[in-house]
Amino acid sequence: MQFSYPHRVLINAEHETADVRSKRALDERMRVLARVPLFAAFTEPELQALAADLVGCQFVENDIISRHGESADCLYILAAGRVAIFGAGDQRAARPKLAELSDPDYFGEMGLLTGQARTANVIALGDVLCYRLDKEAFDAILQARPALVEALSQVVAARQAANDKTLELSAEARARQASNRAAELVRRIRAFFDLMPP
Repeated sequence: MQFSYPHRVLINAEHETADVRSKRALDERMRVLARVPLFAAFTEPELQALAADLVGCQFVENDIISRHGESADCLYILAAGRVAIFGAGDQRAARPKLAELSDPDYFGEMGLLTGQARTANVIALGDVLCYRLDKEAFDAILQARPALVEALSQVVAARQAANDKTLELSAEARARQASNRAAELVRRIRAFFDLMPP
């Protein structure tokens, strides 16, 4: 007579949980990226590549996310929460408040696209989750599809024009700035990423 031995299958629940958690995090990053106008011209595979390279950064109220004058080669995608953008000033009370952003949004794009130093102070208004996108992660996509530079420059130029309006520059000054801004951005982005002109 043969006795059957009990068989036990062990499932590595921790491994599955990590995989599920990783997939959920990637899906959430994709969802946020899809809602940010800066990435409207990106294909789904390009967004997936970006999402995989994003670095999560958490902040609490009054944390300074970026400082005026800091060198930069990344941008922040505001995934959850609100931030305030302040102009330069020695003391917090002396800094003019330029804007507030709520999720989903982005800031620091000129650092990522052109290497320009930070032009404002960005401060968390409560709990904030940002995704940081570094130049290295962005570079491969622009090298593969340089035509994205045109689309990016149009979005950034439109945003800068809206900022100029908020700062109450005259219509004539805004028109002068907008006329050359997109072309100048294309030139600067191409130079920063070592892209050859088309």
